[in-house]
Amino acid sequence: MPTPRTKPGAKLERARQEFDSLLAQVAEARATHVRWEASAERLRELGRRVLDPLEEQFNVYARQLIQIFDQAYAHTTLNDPERSAIADSICTLANRVLTWADDSDIKHIYNRYSGGDYESDRLRFGTQLREIGDMLLADTYPERCAWDPEAEQEQAEELHAKLVGIILTLPAGQQPALLEQANAGYVNGDALTLEMLEIELDQIRHPGAGHLRIRQLEKRIGVMGAYLDELEFATMGIQFSLMVRLNLPGTPELTEHIARHCVHLQKHALEYQLENIACDVADFRDIAKLKAWIKEKQQHTGQAAPVHH
Repeated sequence: MPTPRTKPGAKLERARQEFDSLLAQVAEARATHVRWEASAERLRELGRRVLDPLEEQFNVYARQLIQIFDQAYAHTTLNDPERSAIADSICTLANRVLTWADDSDIKHIYNRYSGGDYESDRLRFGTQLREIGDMLLADTYPERCAWDPEAEQEQAEELHAKLVGIILTLPAGQQPALLEQANAGYVNGDALTLEMLEIELDQIRHPGAGHLRIRQLEKRIGVMGAYLDELEFATMGIQFSLMVRLNLPGTPELTEHIARHCVHLQKHALEYQLENIACDVADFRDIAKLKAWIKEKQQHTGQAAPVHH
């Protein structure tokens, strides 16, 4: 008779260990998510206080410089390459201004020099970003991309009714927070969150994994794994929004401390840009100085910002 490769119950024991491990990971991921929600609010406030006034002042100068470029474009001493450089600079500055706030005059100038339409360009760029995001999401979360909202809403309704019944049997002090979680899952049509809540309610009544059979464990492990993925993805979303808002580095080592340091670096960069663009506004009313700057710009095509000397 062949010797079994694993002892009876070994598979069950491994599943119990994985179940316990996932419970701990979910708790840690939730704590991380809560910390990042709090950090995000503090960092956005820091950005509003430290960066926004500088960005607003930069855009005041940028509007002035766009007008100067616009008036200089038809000057008889400019050749076609010089006019092309001015048009590029106008579009670069206009994009930055319009990212900050809507301005119909600047939008009209952008359209004239870009040969396109700002709203169409922005829509096309947004569509491209969404397509890239969908591809990344499909690679990382292939099962969740096959999302059926109607089926999920129906499942959420069924789970909600079941969970509310369970919650109402628990001590009164535990009920409000749990009912809030259940109602949020119902309103959002989030069946996965409700499935996770069902597991946690069972843990309140029967702690540990000793009472669960192998099939129950395998199903719950699958739910917890998917829930953990979505929770970590939501945390990444908070971090990504901060990266865009505050121009932070895309690094997995990002922390609030690093983000604060980067905000102060952005502050110094904006102050430097303000000094440059203020000089540009003063200098470029002189066509000779403008032509000299264009020549320098053409010699250093790697420069990204048209207002830097």
